[in-house]
Amino acid sequence: MQVRQIDLAGSQSKFIAWLQKKMPRATEISIANIERSGSGLSNETFLFDLSWKEDGKPQSRGLVLRLPPKSFPVHPQYELNNQFRVMEILGKTNIPVPKVYWLEDDVEVLGAPFYVMGKLKGTVPPDYPPYHSFGMYFDATPAQRAKIWWGSVDAMSDVHKLDWKKLGFSFLGVPEAGSDPIDRRLDYLERFLNWIKEDPGESQPVLEASLKWLRENHYVPEHVTLCWGDSRPPNTMYDQDYNVVAVLDWEMAFIGDPESDLAWFLFMDWQHSEGVGIPRLEGSPSVEETISHYEKRTGFKVKNSFYNEVLNAFWYGMIMARIYKNFKKMGVVIPGDQDEYNTPGHTRLAGLLNLEAPKTVRQVTKVEETTAIVQFSLTGEGGSEWYLVCEKGQGARHEGKAGKPTCTLIIAAEDWAAVQRGELQRSTAYMTGKLKIEGDMTLLLQLEDVISRFTKSG
Repeated sequence: MQVRQIDLAGSQSKFIAWLQKKMPRATEISIANIERSGSGLSNETFLFDLSWKEDGKPQSRGLVLRLPPKSFPVHPQYELNNQFRVMEILGKTNIPVPKVYWLEDDVEVLGAPFYVMGKLKGTVPPDYPPYHSFGMYFDATPAQRAKIWWGSVDAMSDVHKLDWKKLGFSFLGVPEAGSDPIDRRLDYLERFLNWIKEDPGESQPVLEASLKWLRENHYVPEHVTLCWGDSRPPNTMYDQDYNVVAVLDWEMAFIGDPESDLAWFLFMDWQHSEGVGIPRLEGSPSVEETISHYEKRTGFKVKNSFYNEVLNAFWYGMIMARIYKNFKKMGVVIPGDQDEYNTPGHTRLAGLLNLEAPKTVRQVTKVEETTAIVQFSLTGEGGSEWYLVCEKGQGARHEGKAGKPTCTLIIAAEDWAAVQRGELQRSTAYMTGKLKIEGDMTLLLQLEDVISRFTKSG
């Protein structure tokens, strides 16, 4: 079953007619090079090139189209208007964001509301495979990794220093004095927890106990600022010299304690490394170094880091619980023993609050000390069986079936060819059910770089 259900290519005529109304002076409008971006779990994103003539002169522009998911939402509400307005205002500040052009609420055009923004040139560290195992962060030197890290931290810090009231961000909700910024956030998260349960009789022991602890230990924040909401390197775009090009993805933006943003940044780095059994890469600043740097950059003293780590582990646990539930509905097989009651967020909460641990606590594995066998089963026309023996970080390819593979990838040969050509992301293939993974997915993620070097001819 497909995760995504928006067909931009099939809706070109409607979309071009809509663009014509937005660009009355344009003639001969056309769109080309349509490309889906990301997994489509939290939103639908398309990249495309727009061409037209104006006063007889050819014009072109790279654009991005973003819509909420048509099915299997991760969040109960998608405030596209808020996302658009946040970037529209930030475009007038020192925070680098894509230029936003048009917002459309009418679902008749593409089947869902959407907005259009400018396409920028740059590279974003991946969510999947985690950036500690693949991509620009993995390929960088330790010094370059530190530059990537500090660039994202500094961008987040600069967001926190904005005068949100003067800029007009009150539409995100204005907390009252005292503990209200924390209470408002907990109220929202409690509604989110009840939403993901679906069945009134369903129980989430780790999440429920964590929410109780958060209620009993709330505090009065010293600062209230605009918060990015999803602060992390995979939501930051960089140029070839590792300078920040843009700060992306504002769907979780809110007004509240900036310490929560910092804690999310640190928690998500744990999730992209030790949380999935992958060692952090050399050059990645420590938690202590990051907090110290942030305090100097903002002038804010960080006093509630443990509370906000619990808060964000709770938030992430709920997001992943919802995603795993969606996977089950879509027929996507979840490798290993993970499910909506056993996510990295649940594991972290159990460790932080001394709760009963989920089924498995993941251990960090170093590929340099491990031998693993990855079986590739390509089905259909042109299919084949072959496997990689990855021993202490080095790989060797063999034809046929392995006796006892550590993990197995099953995919149609034509889809695998599309992956190799760069037309289909491996993460997208997995999310849409085209790729099935059996066995130790944690180790597979860490072997991503080794696998990529040996599968271009497969």
